[in-house]
Amino acid sequence: MAHYATKRFNYWGQLGILFALFGAGMMIGGIIYRVPLLLSPELTNSKEPVLKQLEQILRPDNATLFRITQSAAAIFLFLIPAVLYARICHVKAMQHFGFHNLVNSKQVILVMVIMTACLPLVSMLQDITTMLPWSKAALQEFKAAEDSFNKQVVVIARMNGIGDYFITVFVIALLPAITEELLFRGALQNLLSRWLKKPVLAIIITSVLFSAMHGSYLGFLSRFVLGFMLGWMYYRTGNIWLNIIAHFFNNAAAATSLYLSTKVGSQVDTSKLDEHFPWWASLLSLALVMGLFIVFDKVSNKQIDHPGEELLIPGYNFSNNPFINDIASQQEGSQQ
Repeated sequence: MAHYATKRFNYWGQLGILFALFGAGMMIGGIIYRVPLLLSPELTNSKEPVLKQLEQILRPDNATLFRITQSAAAIFLFLIPAVLYARICHVKAMQHFGFHNLVNSKQVILVMVIMTACLPLVSMLQDITTMLPWSKAALQEFKAAEDSFNKQVVVIARMNGIGDYFITVFVIALLPAITEELLFRGALQNLLSRWLKKPVLAIIITSVLFSAMHGSYLGFLSRFVLGFMLGWMYYRTGNIWLNIIAHFFNNAAAATSLYLSTKVGSQVDTSKLDEHFPWWASLLSLALVMGLFIVFDKVSNKQIDHPGEELLIPGYNFSNNPFINDIASQQEGSQQ
């Protein structure tokens, strides 16, 4: 991956800027997320938790409002902080993310096959999480959080026709694919990989934060594995387009499954997404995914990442660039 020259900020500075922007985005996103509540006079002065308040207005007739607020929150929480960070800290922001790289048909097919092949593995991890020795109270709390999330999905993913289907795909597939990949892979993993000089550790840290951000206790392990696979794709190619395609395909497949399994006018049944596979299918899934990633590496061998390199753009001279001395010493060492 070509990490283009940094504008005067060292790694601590870059991390601080990214976290500050994300914190600001979280505050704005939190306000936007509460818009449906603010528009409900009967809940304005309610002292109940936000999730409990939302449950009272999660009705199909509020689908448009929830879709708009969900989209706006994602833009302020993920997209804007990532883009501002890249523009502030790096010379060529879009190239830093990896938008300059092209994708080929083999890579596109492979990432879609990988996301499909991992389904039994992901399902097994969610089952394992449920079987861990949680206390009864903790397990009830986890399941209550899942139920609350599913109720929101039911409203946002209301699909009374092909038009609603495309809107749903945009809200829960395309927009998250772009915004989340830019922040977690294009910004955070990119930064940690160059800083720590240990790409796998950078992927693990990013995947933990990626999964935690979704707020699902029972789905933490499964989302961590999905995040790790997306992180590996980015590490081996530096191509953010492949991450967006893979993330979009995963979410769009779920939305399509809901659409095909729901009769027009009926309520979406999120239980359709909870497929359970036999243990042997999960082991086969693990072996298949590992094999597919070996093929993916061979197909992408011309894009292999070189973590930790800060490349100077020809003609770009900035005396305060904190990496110039490091690059010069690396070049001298390679020539000896």
